[in-house]
Amino acid sequence: MDDGWALIKIDQVPDKPGVAAAIFGAIADAGISVDLILQNAGERQIADLSFTVRAADLPKARGCLETIQAAANAKAVHTLQDLAKVELVGTGILTDPSYVGRMFRVLADAGVNILAIGTSEIRISCLVHRADRQRAGDALSAAFQVNAAL
Repeated sequence: MDDGWALIKIDQVPDKPGVAAAIFGAIADAGISVDLILQNAGERQIADLSFTVRAADLPKARGCLETIQAAANAKAVHTLQDLAKVELVGTGILTDPSYVGRMFRVLADAGVNILAIGTSEIRISCLVHRADRQRAGDALSAAFQVNAAL
């Protein structure tokens, strides 16, 4: 579990080469590190793009948002604050398909809404409201019989 995250969502950006470079180039130029990056499959050459930054970097990121919105010709930019990331980490995630469904079921049964999901070969990351962090961590720890890292 990890507190201190914010989500930036850019609505309806053109789905074409160079758009992600313009967006993340501006963020990088501002010295802001990005964690989860989520882009849906483009439809009619339009996509939505979301990414997380540390909450402490959100004010600086807001300064980039107008530039980003204009450069990407996006419809709107939204932010969510006071977020936490809960994760399952382990090598079995790649080879055992039950982890994904089980994690989402455990969080649903605990009444935790997932705001964003990112995966890798050894990690499933879920972004949740900070107020739900402890409940999510407790439920996942009990379900997977591990001690949650605070």
